[in-house]
Amino acid sequence: MFISPVSSVFLRRLARLRLFALALLLALAGFSTSLVLADTDTAEVVAPSLNVPLPQQEPIATAAGMAEPNERFGVREMYAQADLVVKSVMIFLVFCSLLTWAVLFEKLWLFARSRRANQRFLKAFRAAEDDLDSQASKSAMGRMWQVSQAELLHYRRQQGDLHDGDKVNRLLQRMSLSASIVQERDLARLGSMMGVLATIGATAPFIGLFGTVWGIMNSFANIATMQSASLAIVAPGIAEALLATALGLFAAIPAVMIFNKFARDINGFVGALDNFTAEMIANVSRQIDEAR
Repeated sequence: MFISPVSSVFLRRLARLRLFALALLLALAGFSTSLVLADTDTAEVVAPSLNVPLPQQEPIATAAGMAEPNERFGVREMYAQADLVVKSVMIFLVFCSLLTWAVLFEKLWLFARSRRANQRFLKAFRAAEDDLDSQASKSAMGRMWQVSQAELLHYRRQQGDLHDGDKVNRLLQRMSLSASIVQERDLARLGSMMGVLATIGATAPFIGLFGTVWGIMNSFANIATMQSASLAIVAPGIAEALLATALGLFAAIPAVMIFNKFARDINGFVGALDNFTAEMIANVSRQIDEAR
């Protein structure tokens, strides 16, 4: 199989660029998340004063670290008061969500670039342009055509007989096999990180459920410690626990949808590359018949 040094260097640089872009997207997503959390409104709800003062009531006994009656109890407070295990689950699920969105943007760029490059080369191939070699390394179809032409050139250098039908059939089979190897390599590049999306979509809800179960266990432990089944004792712990499940669903649902979208796109690429292989083999077979 013929792969030019320029093409291999280009592919290595492209892989490094993809890794850098993925890391940059993760860093930007984490930075934006921290800004949103920092700007969360923490203003307290102040009840309007009444003309007749109400009699003072003793505060209800609460668990350690629980919010006071008029204190806002939002997502930030739930995370701050959660158990260490629940916090770890939340952080991991947020990371999975950020990774999912980073893969989405990286795949959108990669698929759009590959689609445009294939369309340009297919147009040039059908127009029988002379500068196909200069465009071959930039697209999957071009690399498939390149290795097929290498097989054809090798056959001609060996002074192969174009009138021998058996040899010509074996030549066409070798061209098809060489093209399929390049096709599988390019499809593997397009399908990278798909397993990560599938794993996040399948396991994130259960990871969140584990955090929920752990948080509810802590809530029941607080009931036993405080010897009170008051809603003020149980509600904060259950809310923190349910936040873990919500984060699990928030990470899993987009991952499944993104996986299905790119799975369909990859199937479309497979069909387009298979059609190009058939068209290329038919074109070579036609040229051989005309040369007889």
